[in-house]
Amino acid sequence: MSFSICFTGEPDQYLGDDPNVPYAMGRIVAGELDEGFTSTLYEWGKRDYEAQWLRSLERLVAGDMKVTLITQYVNPAESSNLEWWALYRGEHDLVYVQNHLRFYDQFGGDFSVVDANKFLQERITANQEGNRISEWGVPFTDIKLFLDRIKQQKRDTSS
Repeated sequence: MSFSICFTGEPDQYLGDDPNVPYAMGRIVAGELDEGFTSTLYEWGKRDYEAQWLRSLERLVAGDMKVTLITQYVNPAESSNLEWWALYRGEHDLVYVQNHLRFYDQFGGDFSVVDANKFLQERITANQEGNRISEWGVPFTDIKLFLDRIKQQKRDTSS
């Protein structure tokens, strides 16, 4: 399988300016991408992130053409930005994955984490200077298999 997103199980780290705010260590795999990330646990816990990932992946599998997997969230009143992985359905049954650092003031409206997917712009492959944006392709079926596995694990633990 060439897609997954999860927390690694490593002990939480204290990486930010506030020594009382932990960060969870995570990892995303998408085709040739295999990258770690940190998620602040200031406002959201690991379950909040995982629930957002699950909802977005369910929407992608159900037919949405683009979704977000938020990996760094603090509300707009207390932070200037958030970070997410954008997933775009493409041709030939591929999903393209890009990492985005987004600033709340760029959204042109009141950001809602519940509707984060609607704030995701259409896929672009080059920035304003003409440089290619890093992205990775992963088969749609790999994302569906990952989602099915996560749902099965949830069923197994709730039984």
